[in-house]
Amino acid sequence: MSDAPVSAPIEVKRSGFVAVAGRPNAGKSTLVNWIVGHHVAIVSPIAQTTRRIVRAVARRGDAQIIFVDLPGSQKPMDRMTERMQRAVVKSFGDVDMVLWVIDGLDEPGRGEQHVADLVFGAGVPVIIALNKVDKSQPTKIAERIMQLSELIGDREYAALVPMSAVTGDGVDALLGEIATHLPEGPAWFGDEDVVDMRDEERIAEYVREATLSHLREELPHASAVTVDDLFDQDGRIHAECTIWVERQSQVGIVVGKGGDTIRDIGIAARTMIDHQLGAPVHLELRVKVRKRWREDDTWLARAGL
Repeated sequence: MSDAPVSAPIEVKRSGFVAVAGRPNAGKSTLVNWIVGHHVAIVSPIAQTTRRIVRAVARRGDAQIIFVDLPGSQKPMDRMTERMQRAVVKSFGDVDMVLWVIDGLDEPGRGEQHVADLVFGAGVPVIIALNKVDKSQPTKIAERIMQLSELIGDREYAALVPMSAVTGDGVDALLGEIATHLPEGPAWFGDEDVVDMRDEERIAEYVREATLSHLREELPHASAVTVDDLFDQDGRIHAECTIWVERQSQVGIVVGKGGDTIRDIGIAARTMIDHQLGAPVHLELRVKVRKRWREDDTWLARAGL
């Protein structure tokens, strides 16, 4: 046995909740996953992937940072997105800082102006992350910064950091800025904690991510996932899930010819669940129809959306 001393955990002296805000598909969830080192928030090229608020913990020196990954700020299209936007606005009142993630490949327009009004209206420090700079030229990055300065006007922000949530470039500098502006405070989460989502919620999200990955544009927003039964037996997770669609014709899309699509969805979801939850999983998937579920407040609340 080694006699080397075991390093004691660094005492937390600064802590706070940081809302991760931005337009759909700005790369918020990808950034949170990179920072915490775990796949805690599902990602997809399809906009509006994030539906649930995810709180994930990162540590830097004596600071504990709790990232609150929010759905993308947008004009509501249905009851589901109305609920999502209400949750976004409410979250701004419960955080110590806002991290505004901006897609550096897009010119800032009225949608970004709407987000600016929200984040600067929160009354807390704002740090801007100009994302996707790995896909842009230095001259274009400089142009985007100038455009943002015009959009922001005389409103003050704590820092603006060009970065990439895919390569990690600039992320360390971004974390340094966040930690610097955190208030003094105790640890909110234990040393081993990563995310505050229940296993049931994480499994539902991993199945939905696998569904989005295999169906792409065929079924982008017309599907949801619920976990109907979940239990452990002999170290193995048993999960029964329902993939919900809005029309009978969509059942065939999810199932696929000879059941090949839903089989592939199950394989991808099981791999993710096994890796992220650290236990083998027996996963059963079924597909059901619920018409206009995105307009049903009662069903949305029951599904945790």
